[in-house]
Amino acid sequence: MRKRRVFGLLVCVLSAIALLAGACGPVATPERIVETVEVPVKETVVVAATPTPVEAGEDTGKVFILGAFRGEEDTAFSAVVAAFEAENPDIDVVYAGTAEFETLITVRVEAGDPPDIAAFPQPGAVAKLAREGHLVPLWDEALAVYDSNYTPAWKELSSVDGTPYGMFHRVNAKGWIWYNKPAFEAAGYEIPTTWDELMALTEEMKGTGIAPWCEGIESGTATGWKITDWVENIMLRTQPVEVHDAWVTHDLKFSSDEVKEAWEIVGDILVDPDAVYGGTAYIATTDFKEPPKGLFTDPPQCWLHMQGSFVTNFFQAEVLADLDNMVGVFMMPPIDESLPFTLEVGGDQFVVFKGKDRPEVRKFIEFLGTPASVKPWAEQGGSLFPHLDQDLNWYPTKLERTMAEAITTATAARFDGSDMMASELNLAFWKGATDWISGARSLDEALAEIDAAVP
Repeated sequence: MRKRRVFGLLVCVLSAIALLAGACGPVATPERIVETVEVPVKETVVVAATPTPVEAGEDTGKVFILGAFRGEEDTAFSAVVAAFEAENPDIDVVYAGTAEFETLITVRVEAGDPPDIAAFPQPGAVAKLAREGHLVPLWDEALAVYDSNYTPAWKELSSVDGTPYGMFHRVNAKGWIWYNKPAFEAAGYEIPTTWDELMALTEEMKGTGIAPWCEGIESGTATGWKITDWVENIMLRTQPVEVHDAWVTHDLKFSSDEVKEAWEIVGDILVDPDAVYGGTAYIATTDFKEPPKGLFTDPPQCWLHMQGSFVTNFFQAEVLADLDNMVGVFMMPPIDESLPFTLEVGGDQFVVFKGKDRPEVRKFIEFLGTPASVKPWAEQGGSLFPHLDQDLNWYPTKLERTMAEAITTATAARFDGSDMMASELNLAFWKGATDWISGARSLDEALAEIDAAVP
């Protein structure tokens, strides 16, 4: 297997900024746009993402991908790339992961120098680029992969104005509530099946000397996204999907009674100083990866934690070593039981930029829809996939198999609401949630400021 080459991000960014400077005048650049990446090879080859302009249809034998996978995720995706290259030895896939993905992809697109493929965690950005004419709609072979290997919801979620653009790969389901299985069972607690039962359990847990919940929302420039997951799940449990969808497009304002009610229900837990470990000050300043660990400290800091299916990546090593026996999980229960249950999902869409849909690029996109692209990553644990023809035994734990099956059998789904919003609204949602939980703004003030972010 050939050595994996690493992007020279500096070359890409400098060329993009130079083009922008000439065409558009001065541009803002992120403070940190280059990362040092160490790989176990004897030499590192530095290349630009697109060293030579090529025409659509011209086979170069190379595929350049830009994304936000770093660290362990980068390592896992590298195994997917290796599987593709093993099937296609004449194609070399080069991937660059950066913490500044949102900024860098915007700079490169505006400079006329996009990568071949980008892995977007936020479909709102995909919709914007598609409507601006920067992306290639999925072609017949890629659509056939969707039709055979996914439930219809995924192709619908990848569509912009009815046209599919992105191939989903690694995904997650949100709204799971996690707990310390031995401690939970020893206390005699039972899984709540309704929202009233969950709130009653929360009240009961307050008297134990252990906080009912742990939560933290700090995430660098994305601080606040964790609260958006709470609000979105409550919206899907209190309103018909049509109302949820109108809110996502901002046809329904944040200050509306329907949306404000969802925030107030979230506040019944997060703003209650007796319900969450450390209170709102802790929530506002604690990295989102830390609270799940509080379930398993000695003594535990809390009983419950709400997080997506990727939370297992953040548990302590000793918990990961015995995941099925140590960790329990249940889905956030319904509130309005007259509504059909709709699963909230998140995931990464791989899109192709206009003029980049060469044969080797198309092959990689189509490969992502096959089980051969799932196995190398699923076996490493911590991630889920929506492919119908995957083997659930690839997942190392029963916990992951249970969640993967839920994703593949769900009849209705909505993508993470904030990720579907226009980028300006999404960023305002993050900030408004942070301002609210930190006490910098009242709920009414935060909702009004979010609405004001979009003309």
